[in-house]
Amino acid sequence: MPQNSTTSAVRTVWVSKRIPHPPPAVTLDEAIKLCDPSSPLDPEHDEKLIQDLNPQRGGDRLLRVIRNIQRSGGMSTLHYISGHIGSGKTTELLRMKRRLETDPKSADASIFFLDADLMLDRFDVDLEDILVALWGAVEQRAGEATRKILAEVWKEQIAASLKDAQISLPDKLGEVLGKLLGDIKLPTSDWKKKLRANLTPLVHVLILGLNKAFHAMNQQAAEDLRTNGMPAEEPSGVIFLIDNLEKMSQGNRERVNHLFIERMGALRQLNAHLVVTVPLYLCQSTEGANLGRSHGAETIVLPMCKVRSRQADGGTDHEAGLEAMISLMQKRINFSVLFGEERGDVVARTVARYSGGCIRDALRLLNLAINEHDEPPVTMDSIERAAATIRGDYERGLPEKYVPVLKEIARINRFPESCDDNTKQELLRNLYVLEYQNGDPLPWYGVHPLVEQCSKYKLYPPRAPQGPGV
Repeated sequence: MPQNSTTSAVRTVWVSKRIPHPPPAVTLDEAIKLCDPSSPLDPEHDEKLIQDLNPQRGGDRLLRVIRNIQRSGGMSTLHYISGHIGSGKTTELLRMKRRLETDPKSADASIFFLDADLMLDRFDVDLEDILVALWGAVEQRAGEATRKILAEVWKEQIAASLKDAQISLPDKLGEVLGKLLGDIKLPTSDWKKKLRANLTPLVHVLILGLNKAFHAMNQQAAEDLRTNGMPAEEPSGVIFLIDNLEKMSQGNRERVNHLFIERMGALRQLNAHLVVTVPLYLCQSTEGANLGRSHGAETIVLPMCKVRSRQADGGTDHEAGLEAMISLMQKRINFSVLFGEERGDVVARTVARYSGGCIRDALRLLNLAINEHDEPPVTMDSIERAAATIRGDYERGLPEKYVPVLKEIARINRFPESCDDNTKQELLRNLYVLEYQNGDPLPWYGVHPLVEQCSKYKLYPPRAPQGPGV
């Protein structure tokens, strides 16, 4: 059967294996290891740490993608996955990869998981870079027949063009792609611009080479089925899960629009299934909202876990969502041992409420509070100071001009009609506003609980200056 591949940052130890016994943590040192807000969970090695938040997110959206891939009948598909930073997209994509691998309906697929943040320069990415990265991933683990096809396409249709442009490359394809990926990862330079300019006319050839390689991989999959005495049906094909592409070029909105809106549609020419992460804030622009329709793709948003109700429903705590977030944290740390028998439940509930349903903020709160102590118990005062630290980050970055918009969002749980695209994108990108979608056809929005505690927010509108004697 085809092998599967994960190209991501090297992790020497899986999260759950960072302590000498099964989770949860019972010491402060262990708790810090398990409450790392930057490490995604592996569905196999970290299974005990994974909390199913789908009921509080309005259903299993990625299962719909899996079904679409499995039922495509040989037709390629394109899916865009979006969501806030810290919402758990990488963990969910890794779970999706695992489900595709273990489901008999797609067990014969060639599945690639690519970490764009590792392979590309996050500040300067274009379509040519992505296609070279796909070539590199396929060549790295392809069979001899597939590797030969790629080498022939490169030699006959690409190498000469680059040589004419005085771009010197090694002779062996693997070394060529390694050098190109290295050049692509370099900060913006005149050399990189020259390389990309000479690859742009060859985009169709890069796509052609990949499609020939995919055909060879599918033929090999069919042969493997026959060898194992199984019906030689249409293989499930080639599947690429491209993670962290939504983090690319965040400081350059024009480049983001150029890549995702103007150029990513070319990926539809690939005879493969692609699941690609895109920025949530892009989906709030007029053009970005039509991204899926214009590319013949589906856009799926992974929302935050619902820990409170909309104002129309009272604006109170949402118990099921709070319990899900509490359970997520309890899988990692023993609150009774580390915070005290009487305070543990109160602390967990407070952290869940402050996080707004953002996994990363919940873990960061715990991390900051625990690091204030050498020995248990961790105090509630430490949780409040941790919240103040994160709140300070929001306070410093929050422009006062956005506060009236935030107040209105808190009141009606949607963006007011007067709110322009740029403001929507900034509020979502910086987590001042969180998106929820819990079974309803349309999403709704809430202000991050820690932003609501900022002085700029609480003291708005400012008091008018008072003259002498007033």
